[in-house]
Amino acid sequence: MRISTFFIVVGILIISLYFLIDVSFYASQIVMENNTTTAVVIMSSIDVSQNINNKSVSYGVYHEPQSMKPGNGTVILFGHRTMYGSPFFKLDGLKAGDSVFLEWPGVGKGEYRVNNTFIVPASYRISVDQGEKLFLITCHPIGSARERLIVETDLVSLKPLNETFTQDNPENYYAILMIAGFLIGGLVLTYFYPVNEDKKIVLFTVIALTLFLTLAYLFPIPPDFITGKLSDINNFFGI
Repeated sequence: MRISTFFIVVGILIISLYFLIDVSFYASQIVMENNTTTAVVIMSSIDVSQNINNKSVSYGVYHEPQSMKPGNGTVILFGHRTMYGSPFFKLDGLKAGDSVFLEWPGVGKGEYRVNNTFIVPASYRISVDQGEKLFLITCHPIGSARERLIVETDLVSLKPLNETFTQDNPENYYAILMIAGFLIGGLVLTYFYPVNEDKKIVLFTVIALTLFLTLAYLFPIPPDFITGKLSDINNFFGI
């Protein structure tokens, strides 16, 4: 192997470490803190995440003022199935066992479990004193106010709201683009490298480091750790 090839290989290695920093960054989970200031109802099984208001059902999901907050008794929420954003359009899609979450500032995050769904006349008046339950109420059938569809749920747990959690970095696809860019750049370099007898060495280096970057995407390395090692290498070469 020529000395020029040696420096090319070292250069590719150093460049891969710079790529590794960003690949690990974009592939890593990020810590989030829930700082909700508005009450929210979340029903993942029917793709609903809506703010709760205390003005009117015309503003979306409405909290019955005579009912309670999570953990203090019965919670009752109303929402339209048509018009005004149709927040409860798919409410009839909730099934027994589905989870409904209420994120409530100053109270916490309550998880409720669906146990029953029933239909009553529009004149029906529901009691606000039924224990630790959540009732979701909307018109029935769709487009009519003749009846009411009511979903009954029971409180399962109530946890602090302002707690940290992790989620995938929404820009993690950048890591894939960087890996692809590194591979393409390396293949181009190999193709135009003038020392034919050392092309295999350069190609092997590029492929090996691409695989290494791919592993880093699947199993992210803390970026700070990589930065420290890169600094050590730079100091060694006097860069």
